[in-house]
Amino acid sequence: MNTRKSFYDVKSFYKKNAVLKAGFEGMRYQVEGIDGEEEGQKKLCATVWPEPFSFEKTPEDYKKQKEFSFDESGLDEAYEWVCQCFENDKDYWAHAKETPLQMAREMGIIE
Repeated sequence: MNTRKSFYDVKSFYKKNAVLKAGFEGMRYQVEGIDGEEEGQKKLCATVWPEPFSFEKTPEDYKKQKEFSFDESGLDEAYEWVCQCFENDKDYWAHAKETPLQMAREMGIIE
């Protein structure tokens, strides 16, 4: 898995509304700043999903998301969560990496 530094930092990256998009061994992931429930409150949202498609093209049923505080400790937690998602489902991510067309069929994106 990539290092924590690869998630950048809240001040210089996420406060500029940038979205981190990356992948590792069949698992794609992104981290972004989102509006929280209270006005003016920001959160970090991490999402993981299987290859082969982008976030936008992958059906919601195949995505797993979690929200974190909009600070460095929240980003640390998001990194740990993404790493744990990879560790917990290594076989699933390997399947996505090794059989992208089959995965696309399972998602209903292609016939």
